[in-house]
Amino acid sequence: MPQCNVSPKVAALRRPPPEGSAKAWGGPALSPVSPKVAALRRPPPEGSAKAWGGPALSLARQRGFTLIEAVLVIVITGVLLTIVSRFIVQPVQAYLAMGARAALVDTADTALRRVGRDLRIALPNSTRVSGSGLAVELIPTSGGARYATEGSGKLDFGSIDTSFDLVGPPLTLSAAQQLVFYNLGTGIVGSDAYAANGSAAEQAASNRRTASNAAGAVSTITLSSAAGLPVADFAPPYRVHAVGTPVTYRCDLAAGTLTRYQGYGFVATQPDPPTGGSSALLASGVTGCRFSYEAAAVAARAALVNLQLTLATTTSAGSESITLHHAVHVDNLP
Repeated sequence: MPQCNVSPKVAALRRPPPEGSAKAWGGPALSPVSPKVAALRRPPPEGSAKAWGGPALSLARQRGFTLIEAVLVIVITGVLLTIVSRFIVQPVQAYLAMGARAALVDTADTALRRVGRDLRIALPNSTRVSGSGLAVELIPTSGGARYATEGSGKLDFGSIDTSFDLVGPPLTLSAAQQLVFYNLGTGIVGSDAYAANGSAAEQAASNRRTASNAAGAVSTITLSSAAGLPVADFAPPYRVHAVGTPVTYRCDLAAGTLTRYQGYGFVATQPDPPTGGSSALLASGVTGCRFSYEAAAVAARAALVNLQLTLATTTSAGSESITLHHAVHVDNLP
């Protein structure tokens, strides 16, 4: 583009006048600012107010909040926490209570199932319950077979017979295996597996003998016998049972425990609690327990054992308790 030439007068008017002079603008000349005034007009350095005649103030203090604002924040936060807690505390307490009940149910169910399993393999007519209803005893079986009633390998009753054959599959025995014939229950002379059999006189009234076979499966059993088996035990279905030592489940409400006892031996009168042998804790926190035996509830050769167990515990949400009932069918066919 072509440049326009500006006259010297116009160029002079466009230039700003020198400091302290206003002649070009038609005004009075201004005197230059003194150094002291210029220093007062400049803002003081950060953290210093000497030019203003006051104390030094930090930048953080100039940017703080007041006491009223702090109180308002605390009040509002407290109100919000109160409202929120009503929606959080109750669900958390319910969750803790549910977890505690689930743990109690699991413990009680496991204990009752263990008792029921032993009852199902118990020797017929060997289950007995203490008068307090807090203990149940049984004789567990490990196998059974039919003995020969005819031929050279038959088992004789009423006279000493130390060897007999089995009919059908062999029977697996352990060392010094206890054998029981035609058990009818506690107090029935000649048919009570709990009765003592240490001497010849005791064996004459006992249906329990000790096998002298080595451990393993056998088809012919040898007996350690000092007297003949009672004649009344020779009866259908002609079975012999391999049994272990008695087992007792007992509740101690004072200690709050359910305990399993074993290995204490055969005792004619039910021990409560058993002495000797070994024991294992099945459940703690027991506040209620009840065992009952109904011999004629199902049939003449069967019975029903009722088990009741109550467990309790304490959590941060409060105390929790559960009660489980369990019924076990027991086969009493000798």
